[in-house]
Amino acid sequence: MRHFWLDRIVHLEPGARATGLKAVALAEDHFDAHFPGNPVLPGVCLLEGLAQTAGVLIHESVDRRLLAIMVSLDRARFPAFARPGDQVRLEAEIESLEPASARARGCATANGRTLASARFCFTLVPPHRLIPDAYQVLWRQMIDTWLGRYPGLGDD
Repeated sequence: MRHFWLDRIVHLEPGARATGLKAVALAEDHFDAHFPGNPVLPGVCLLEGLAQTAGVLIHESVDRRLLAIMVSLDRARFPAFARPGDQVRLEAEIESLEPASARARGCATANGRTLASARFCFTLVPPHRLIPDAYQVLWRQMIDTWLGRYPGLGDD
């Protein structure tokens, strides 16, 4: 199972904010047990989607030189549930961006309802410290796919 909780970035303003989308599908594995007869997307999945959206925003804001690794979160709130069929908007905004760290806040919404919100702290590291050289190209392809960039197909 992959742990991508972001399907696409639909708006990106480097250094400021980004909006991502996650389509919630009944076919996702966690609905088998969460909860039978009452499918609810686990809140941790919403937080991860917000962290991934903020991570892409930060990565693009530092000219793709560093990766944002979430080290803490606070003020997490879950006022409503995400359910199969929802299209979740994942909005992230940079609060501070330093050479080795960043802070962001995020809010997940669907159908006019706030589902989750939190503040995130990230440490910033060079990609080679986390991703082996053989996988660097795959990492870049994933980021490009989230951003709707398909190099080599004339969509540059």
